[in-house]
Amino acid sequence: MRVITASLTALCILALSGCVVGPGEPKGGPTPTAFLQREELPSCGTVELDQGEAVPTGDIACLEEATSAGAELAVTRPTVEGDPITQYYRVLPGGGWEIYTDMTKDAYGEGWWLDECPEALSMSQLGECTNTKL
Repeated sequence: MRVITASLTALCILALSGCVVGPGEPKGGPTPTAFLQREELPSCGTVELDQGEAVPTGDIACLEEATSAGAELAVTRPTVEGDPITQYYRVLPGGGWEIYTDMTKDAYGEGWWLDECPEALSMSQLGECTNTKL
């Protein structure tokens, strides 16, 4: 009986091991084509925030002043558990904003998302956005 129980336990562990993501392997799969093929925009840089920190006003100003040429700012902040989530804020030439969110390194994240905010006025006034899982 013990041999059968041990065999069944080993079989279950082996079967479930394919469901676990290994180290260094993004949980959400490969980077989406929509993100890789996005229009290149002038960079406002990258910001890495600690728990509770806000995006510096200079970086926000860089985005908000780029309405004609467009711009992009990458912001990484930790979740409550400390896992990094990166958001790519993009002001589009001619108006509107979009935000790509990479949650592949978050234990509770859901891969990549895209928020499209065509009537956004600023980073704090995004208005109504369409949210799509990539």
